[in-house]
Formats: sequence, structure tokens, C-alpha cells
Amino acid sequence: MRKTLLALVIALIALPAFAQQQPQQQQPQQTFFSETIEVRIINVDVIVTGKDGRPATGLTKDDFELFEDGKPQTISNFLEIRGPEAPAATAAGAPPPPPNAALDARPRNVVIFLDMTTMLPFTRDRIFEPMSRFLQKTMRAGDHVMIVSWTPGLKIELPFTNDVSEATKTLHRLTGTVTTGVMAKRDLTLAEDEIRNIPADYAMQSAGRGAPPPKPPISEAVRAAESYGEKVVFQQSQRVEALKSVMASLRGVTGHNALVVITDQLSRNPALPVFNYLEGMKDKFMGGETYTPVSASMRFEQPSMVKEISDIANSTGVTLYPISASGLGIDFDTVSAEHLGGEGSSGASTRAVSRSDEGLLTMTQIAAATGGMALTGSNNFDLAFNTLTQDMTSYYSLGYHTEGQRQDAVRSISVKLRRKGYNVRSREAFVEKSLHSEMQDAVAANLFYPVSKNDLNVTIVKGDAATTPPPSDQKIVVPVVVKIPTNGLTFIPDGTDVVGQFSSYTAFTHRDGKVSEVARRQHQLRFPADSLKRRKEITVKYDLIVDDRTDNVSVGIMDDTSHATGFAAMSGITGGVGGDAGHK
Repeated sequence: MRKTLLALVIALIALPAFAQQQPQQQQPQQTFFSETIEVRIINVDVIVTGKDGRPATGLTKDDFELFEDGKPQTISNFLEIRGPEAPAATAAGAPPPPPNAALDARPRNVVIFLDMTTMLPFTRDRIFEPMSRFLQKTMRAGDHVMIVSWTPGLKIELPFTNDVSEATKTLHRLTGTVTTGVMAKRDLTLAEDEIRNIPADYAMQSAGRGAPPPKPPISEAVRAAESYGEKVVFQQSQRVEALKSVMASLRGVTGHNALVVITDQLSRNPALPVFNYLEGMKDKFMGGETYTPVSASMRFEQPSMVKEISDIANSTGVTLYPISASGLGIDFDTVSAEHLGGEGSSGASTRAVSRSDEGLLTMTQIAAATGGMALTGSNNFDLAFNTLTQDMTSYYSLGYHTEGQRQDAVRSISVKLRRKGYNVRSREAFVEKSLHSEMQDAVAANLFYPVSKNDLNVTIVKGDAATTPPPSDQKIVVPVVVKIPTNGLTFIPDGTDVVGQFSSYTAFTHRDGKVSEVARRQHQLRFPADSLKRRKEITVKYDLIVDDRTDNVSVGIMDDTSHATGFAAMSGITGGVGGDAGHK
């Protein structure tokens, strides 16, 4: 999703009235007023493939129907994008690109999220080789890749870089490292063992009494299942928050942004497996005949999880590509998607080991809502990365006009094809953002991916001495100085003075990779007009109250009159200690 802004300025002329006591008629003065009407073009990227999964070429604007919030939109801009790259899995027999197809000059930004808390080392490591091939084959000059892991705790294994060799070295370094996926699988096994052993323990207690062994109450099994459910729901909630934080850090990053999520557990109900196990054991418990474990598991349901993840992905322009690391399971690692008779990305495989179909479906739903694709129930990991390459190089861009004041509002998007026999993918919603929100996004993105636009030539340096004492022994104060050349700001005459106004935005990163809230402050300027030429720059000083988790600081400046912007960032603001949070 991309937006282009066109400003149409209308000049209106007003003639002032003449004062009656004025003896001579004066020439009327012309006063110009201007009104800016924003006419924006909303661009929607659409993936169209045939039944064989290969890109559909040669379609025209008339083949598409585009709807916003259910209302049909006139497609004003249309472009077919075809890159020179073509993955081996789709190139054979594909029709040649049409002569009028354009190349996509946008940078590709790929973030790889490794969930170390659910995957076994083997299932994780076997994905690294296809991933390395993808990076070496697809990434080009201007593209960037970042690798993060959840351990738990969010760790940036590799910051944004365009050095593919560094990315492959990082994957090599991570190969064979320990994960906690064994512990996650052990927790489920222990919960199942506890449920299974309850009837046996009751039978041993009644041995020698000469009476039939009593059945234990179903509440004993329910207690064990609920204890497991509470634990895995808490663990997944942490994991989802980390995932959302990574997507939030991509706000304002321009280009084609993709997030590859490699995990073994992403489900709206992570407690469901243990309740499914209880379903097969309930007849061994008193009251089990009337107990429905699946219904009881609903208390652990997280029905909003898919929407929460897809909403933040769509609001930040991120397309999700979840990959089920377990694939067909380690017992079937030689079996690939071709033997399943399809792409292996339906999310409905019944052969997945240690997975629930509901969890695989959840991954597929998240991908579909953002215009991406999930790979589940397959060990053909090359297929997932070939699909990502194809999506970034072969698609259609549809644009339509919208106008009026920009507001932070979610708008649903639907794209249909008048022709039959094709598959169409696009994100299901986008957020039309205000200028204030766009600045917040850009400042957050500047922490990871430097914003190239700096019209105001803003600079940031560390100050000499802080004027604010730290609030506690655990805090330190870091002085920061932001400088803005006056020739980039807009000043309006007011008598013998000139006045201006700009807003500053500040954000931080923790050492665990999380982004602080973006704080905004407005600054009023007033000084004598005849001193403007002598004033070379405006200096803004911050006393940052930080702790040992803070790493980088990002600052954005927006002239509130002209909307000109500038950005600057600084790393290691505490001299290697790190830093976080407050503004002074």
C-alpha cells in the first residue's frame, strides 16, 4: 500500500473596502488567500496467479474491480510490475513479461522473525539453507534484511543491512544454537502424563479393599489441563506482543516490507491440544460422560489475535509470510509439498506433527489478511521463499483517488478479477494516516532504517552537561542537542516580529529491540524580524532520563506551517550503557 499526495492550490482575490474619509481614491490592494485541497492516490498492490501458482501477465485495468469499505472505486492508476528475477519453482513455462511491464524500483525490506521458544533446533536449522539461497538470489542493491529472535526476550541478531554476506553469516552463527522448543513440547507431554496418571493413582489407592477402583472426578483432569492452558496462553501473548513490536518498528520504512515469521506455535487457542487429549481420556473420570473438553477450552481462546496482528501489519504496510517450522514433522522430512498435490500452503494438512489444524489455519488467516502467504504442512521451504520473491517482483499496482482531510481511520480493501480461473491476493485493509501519525511512524522507523528525507537538515549531538537531576539511583540523564537551520523553517511577519512553529518527535529503542512511545512537543518561535538574517539555526535541548536498556534515539522535526520535515538519529546515547524513555 502506497500513497501519493498531489496539492492543488486555488488563489482567491479579495478587494478591500475604501474608507469614506479618504480624500483620494487609491489603487485597490490585492490580498491573496490560498486553500489547499489534498487529492491523494491510494495504491494497492495485487498478486495475481494462475492455478499453477505462476504470475498472471498481460491483465488490464478493465480486468479488475476495486472496493473501499464495500464501495466500488474508479481505478485511475494502473501498472503491471515485472522484475527480471524469477524463482526456479515458477519460471519454467511461464509466459514472458509483457513489453509494457515496469520494474519496481522500491527497496525490499525483509525482516526474519525466529521464534526460538517453540522450535526444535533441527526444524529451525533446516530452514536456514533455503533462506540463504533466497537472500543471495533475490536481494539487490538498495534492499535490506534484518534478523530478530524471540528467546523469550526480543533480540536483534542482525540490524538492517544490505550486506547479504552478513545475513548468511548470521544464519550460520545461529545454526545449532539452543532453543527452548524442547521445553515447550515437554510441558505438553507432562500435562498429558498427569492427566493419564490420575486414574492409575486412584486405582492404586483403592487396591486391597476388594471394591472396584473408583473413577477420579473429572475436575482433577480439568485442573491439570487448565494449568497448562494458562501457561501457554501467557507465553504466546508475550510472543505476539514481540511480533507486534517488530512490525511497529517498520512504521515509516518505505519500500516493499515483508515479515517472515518462523515458528512452531501460533494459534488462537494454544491450550486446545491438551483439551483434545482430555477428550480421549474423559471416560476414565467420574462425570466425564457429560463433560465437553473442547467447549471448556474456549476460555483460553484468543479470538482477536488474528485481527490484532493483521491490523498492525496493514497499518504499517507489512506483508506477513508465516512458516510452520515443523513442516511435515521430522519423521517425514524427505516428503515435500509436491507429494501433497499442491503448494502446501493451505494450512489444512492433517499430517502435521505436534500441531493442531486450528493453529495452522491461524497462520494462513494472518497471511491472507495482509496479502501474504503461509507455508504449513510442507517441508518445501524453498517454495515459501520463492513465493516471497515472486510477490516482490511480479504484481499489479492499482491506484484510486481520495480527498478530504486525512484522518487515522481503517479502511477495508477488496480486489476482484472479472476473469475466472485466477487467484487474487491483496491486503484486506489499510490505515489512512494523519500527518501527525506519519511523523510518528517515520521517527520510529528512523531508529532502524535511516530516513533519507531531511529537508530541514536536522542534526543531533550529545550535549555537554545535564541540567536535570536523575529521579532515582536507577536512572541517568543524557543531554541531547538538536539543531535546525533557520533557512528551512517558515516565519510569518507579525508587526516588527516574525513568528513560527514546529513540532519535535522523539523515540528510543531498548536493548531488547522494543520501541518506546513517540513523544511530541510543539515549539513556538518569536523574535525581531531584523534579527532573522543573523540567526543561523534553532537549538533544542533535551534532557533524556534513561536507564540501562536504552540504545538509540531518533528525532523528527516538522515545520507546522509548510510541513517540511527533517530526521536525525544517534546510537549509544549512554556511552555503551544504553537508555530508554523519558523526556524533559
